Amino acid sequence: MANKIKLSEETAKTWTDTGGDYAMDLGGLAADAVRVGARGDLGTSPRSRLYAWTFVVDGFDTDPVIGESVNLYLALSDGTYAAGNVGTADAAGSTDALLNLLYLGSAIVQTTTAGDDLVIAGTVELSHRYVSPVVHNATADALLSTADAHKFILQPVPDELQ
Repeated sequence: MANKIKLSEETAKTWTDTGGDYAMDLGGLAADAVRVGARGDLGTSPRSRLYAWTFVVDGFDTDPVIGESVNLYLALSDGTYAAGNVGTADAAGSTDALLNLLYLGSAIVQTTTAGDDLVIAGTVELSHRYVSPVVHNATADALLSTADAHKFILQPVPDELQ
């Protein structure tokens, strides 16, 4: 009988301003500003090479413009050198570093209602142990600054042989 290879979901890591595994405070992120989340440790090898990710923008302070975007990147690191020299802490970043990062996707504004969420998701293959999410607010509006729940979730989905 042939073996089956299936995905096996493991415990996710979450970057957010409070209550997550790692800090990333996107509340009030200004137009054209960049925020780097704290460096997360995916663990020693062996570990999953595949990760499912979800990025949630929990609204804006003012009504956004349809078609603008909030862009998501990952800064990969071996623990000594970080792509884009982004550092290890939750802090402001620079648009200059974005070209040296792994681009994951763009949350495109679909409505002019400030309180509406933007959610994008995907899968990425990662070989580095350490990662930091990097967010570029390419809209003309600040992200929601009060009672916000912006977050980035990274969930290992390793192959399982049966």
